[in-house]
Formats: sequence, C-alpha cells, structure tokens
Amino acid sequence: MKTAIRTTILVILMVVLLLPMGCVKKPKNVVRVANFLTDVKLLQICNDVAREVEKENPGLKIRIENITYSEYQQKLSTQVAAGNAPDVIYVEVNNFVDLYARGILEDLTPLVERDRLDLKEYYPGVLGRFTRDGKVYAIPQDTAPSGLVYYNKNVFDEMGVPYPTDDWAWPEPFLSICKKLQKKDEKGNIVRWAYSDAYPVGFESFMFSLGGDYVDDTANPTRVTLDSPAALTAARFRWDLMHTWKVSPTTTQVTSFSMGNGIEAMFMSGQIAMMSSGIWHTPKLLSDPKLKFDVVMFPKGPGGKRGWTSGGSGYSITAGSKNKDAAWKVVRAFTSEPALRRMMATGFLQPALVKVAESPEFLQAPGPSNRKVLLRMTKDSHYQPFMKNWPEIWWGHFNPAMDRVWIGDKKPEEVMPVVVREINKKFFGMK
Repeated sequence: MKTAIRTTILVILMVVLLLPMGCVKKPKNVVRVANFLTDVKLLQICNDVAREVEKENPGLKIRIENITYSEYQQKLSTQVAAGNAPDVIYVEVNNFVDLYARGILEDLTPLVERDRLDLKEYYPGVLGRFTRDGKVYAIPQDTAPSGLVYYNKNVFDEMGVPYPTDDWAWPEPFLSICKKLQKKDEKGNIVRWAYSDAYPVGFESFMFSLGGDYVDDTANPTRVTLDSPAALTAARFRWDLMHTWKVSPTTTQVTSFSMGNGIEAMFMSGQIAMMSSGIWHTPKLLSDPKLKFDVVMFPKGPGGKRGWTSGGSGYSITAGSKNKDAAWKVVRAFTSEPALRRMMATGFLQPALVKVAESPEFLQAPGPSNRKVLLRMTKDSHYQPFMKNWPEIWWGHFNPAMDRVWIGDKKPEEVMPVVVREINKKFFGMK
C-alpha cells in the first residue's frame, strides 16, 4: 500500500514539474550581440532597443554581451575559432580592419539591396571605412572627427584673450594665443598650459593640415610616409609647443598636475586652456556647472588645409552566424533613426545618418554651442591605414620610438627617419 502511495506521489510530482516546462515558450531565435560600450546611458539605450525588437518579433531573444575594449578583439577571435561567435558585433573604424582581414564579417550588400537601404544617407567617410571592394560589411552608427578644440571660456576671460574662431590657423595666430594663455606663479613655475591633446601626444592634425599622411595610400598602403617633410615639420612644431615655448605640458607634467586623472581633468580645472579631441567629452564637461566652454575646428595649416583623425562605429553580422535574418533585424534597429536620436541626446556621439546629425535636436543639444562645425568636419577626416598589422606598426614601433622625442631627449628629425626606414624594411620589404 505504501509503495503504491509513493508511486502515485512520484507520478503526480513528475506531472507537476513537467507541465510548466511544456507551457514555457522557448525563443525560436536567439541573437547574440557583442559590444564594448562603457557608458551606462548608451548601454541602457541598447537594451531598450533590444527589448523593442523582441516585442515586435515574438520568439526572438536578443542577448547583449558586453566585453571590455582591451579584450574585445582577442575574445571575438577565440569565439570564432571555437565556432561560438556572436551573431552581431559592434565595430569601430580601426578594429574593423582586423575583423575584416580575418574573414569574420558577413557581406551585408545583399541585405542592403534587398531592403533598399539608401547608403547615400550616411556620411561617406565612415561608410567608406566599412566598405571594401564595393561590399558593405557594417552599417554605421556614428562618426567621430577628433578635430575639435575645446576652449575654457573662464580661462580666456581671465586672461583677456578673445575666443578663437573657426578661421584661425597655425603657426599664427594659434601660437600667439597659446603664449597669452600660459600662466606662471610668483616663482616662475608654470601653473597653466595653453594647449594639449586629450590623449597621448599627437601631431597628426598638424601633419594632415600640411598635406601629409601616415602612408602613401590609406586604402592600399605600400610604405609609411611619416618621414615626409610635412610629418617632420608637424612633429617639430608639436615638440616646440612643449619644449621651446612651453605652452603645452609634457607627459610627466600631466601625471604630476592631474594626479593621474589626465588632460580632461586639467582642462576642467583650468590648468589647460585648450584641449584637442572629439565630441564625446561633452557629458563629462557638462557635469561641472561652473565650467564654461565651447569648441572650434582645429586650426588650418599654413597653406589653408585642414585634417584630423576620425573614429566612428557601426554594427556587423558575423560570417558564421546561423541566424542572419534575425541578426539583420537587430542591426537595422540599432542603427535606425529612432535609436540614433536617443543616442545623440546623450551628447556622446555624432550620428552617421546625415539627416539626424543635421536635425535641431543634435545641433541644439546641451554642450558646445558651436557643435555645428561637426557637420563640416567629416570631409577632412583621416583614417588609419587599411592594413591588419597597422596597430603593431603604430603602437609597437613608431610610438615607442617617439617617446624619447616627446619627453625631450631627442628631436623629431633625429628619430622619425630612422624608425620609418626600419618599419618600411620590416613590413613592406623596402631596402
């Protein structure tokens, strides 16, 4: 009797346990999305868009996998090798090159043509970066020219210096303005510098404005040209800003005065009057209600040219995805006009869709009142060479050699021809 009762109870328990499992609707499709975003607001927007796509497509489940940027490429490569790659991946204009070269990305051209997506609506520079041999491998989300010069109005007002305008140039009046903004204490020690890049010392914008570039052909490079007269002149001017005129801090001074918080913190505190970078600093700068700032374009070169590096990002589908139709829905949603309008409201980015960038919502958003210059800046943007091993050349060879230049031990003309000759020999087989 007891055995029969136990058996009956077990059967009932099994039925009870199995019923819910049978009632739960498992997703028919799962789309994994990899990104390296760190901003909480942008991540929330991505999650909101994902939930909306799920709602519009019953049975579809979107799983966002956030990976730190420093580990992003390696982890994706490992996942691809293991046959476990995400369906959709967030790509940046520079890491795109490596992903493309590894064959990780799906050609989106057939999907673009099927849905009649008008690619002419995007900024051609960032779209061109994601295009190879006429095939599109990523749909752009944003573009990011780094040729803005932020200026601290509080400092300019204190020193009685007129605000810079978009028609300024270097060496003059840029250098004269810098000299007027430098400030020393009673002992003659510099307590305020005029200008700095937001990140490690760079001379590229000066070089581009002289007509120089990293290589002879960005799309298909055959040699590095960082020993050209334009490159040498630009690097020497940048060196002089630090070591001759002392209007720009050295890396040692940045570490000492910012206590490790970097150029952005020094700009906000008034220790640096002008900072060269892109629009993404806006949210941080707005966090200080006492800071008054605006932006202008990086100064023209002596011959009237302009140029700067540019970032930008978009979404791709992995070639190994087994759910490409669902993945395409996700890509379209994440790069859609509604999604971009939400993202631009954060102040972090300039939409890659021209009509959204030109909208009043973007141009009148909180932050620099002169942000409209961004609309003109995309045409003068420069990208890193389209070659898989460029990071090794730039970060593994050229920049380490330049460290001695920027700290003042060597001058550009003593280092650049030598390291360029070594790079061209090693990577391009030149004698």
